[in-house]
Amino acid sequence: MELLEVDLESNISKNTAIALGNFDGIHLGHRALLDEVVAMAKSLGCPSSVLIFKNHTKNLTEGISQELLTSRTQKYDIFEKAGIDVIYEMNFDEQIMHLSPSEFINRFLADHLKVKGIVVGYDYRFGYKAKGTVRELEELCADLKIRLAVKDAVTYEGEVISSTRIRRAIKDGEPELAHHLLGRPFSIEGTVVKGKQLGRTIGIPTANLLLNTHYVTPKFGVYLAKVSVEGRSYYAATNIGTNPTFNENEIKVESYLYDFEGDSLYGKKMEVALLRFIRPEITFKNVEDLKVKMDEDLDNMRQEIQRMNLQSH
Repeated sequence: MELLEVDLESNISKNTAIALGNFDGIHLGHRALLDEVVAMAKSLGCPSSVLIFKNHTKNLTEGISQELLTSRTQKYDIFEKAGIDVIYEMNFDEQIMHLSPSEFINRFLADHLKVKGIVVGYDYRFGYKAKGTVRELEELCADLKIRLAVKDAVTYEGEVISSTRIRRAIKDGEPELAHHLLGRPFSIEGTVVKGKQLGRTIGIPTANLLLNTHYVTPKFGVYLAKVSVEGRSYYAATNIGTNPTFNENEIKVESYLYDFEGDSLYGKKMEVALLRFIRPEITFKNVEDLKVKMDEDLDNMRQEIQRMNLQSH
């Protein structure tokens, strides 16, 4: 897969078929677009591609820091596994934001990126203030002889799959629903850093994760998770919250890795996939009560892991 940084003056030498959208989380609805553009590219005899903005559009249009469902590296790894040949990456700035729908298609996609095929979702909007509709896109593509495919909504349990729905599931402590909508577990990644080592004082050492992305914040509490680090995977008990028993305010992600044997994980890249929500965050009267509950959590999750392993065989 090739990564190309482009702007409004870029001139690409070869034709391409491109999928357009926000691709926040790359859920099953987005995967339908990717599958379609890969198939279209093969029929047109050109590379398949996606256009990605480095910064979320809402950062500029609404002045907010959008909570994300995937990091840049996670997103691009999914693109590659889906068979995408080229990622066109660009900054979403005032200049691109003020392009009219026709300028975006004619000037940028057709003239500069040499687009010969476009794939979008049923609700795709484009151009200044999102004025461009799918109907207008159909007319522009017909004039330019660009092949267009518009994909219908993908649903789960009668409701459209969307990034908003996935965010709501994560915030509500429903990682299993998020899994169904994404087609994979919701996961967060970062670097293991040295914390206050409070877990060690009660015999439950944890790996503290410094996140590398402004992820959507999951419901505070204890999760059964699967951790990937240094090419290996471990089931884990992951706590997300502020450690109210210790009067802390900073949100932390701490994981106890089952059956981990090895040296310190400090400085290692780690990914935590949330599988089950076990219980909400609790403020305990003392450290002894906290340890009793954590030991109970760990035992219960160990039994759950054993059941999962039996079912997989």
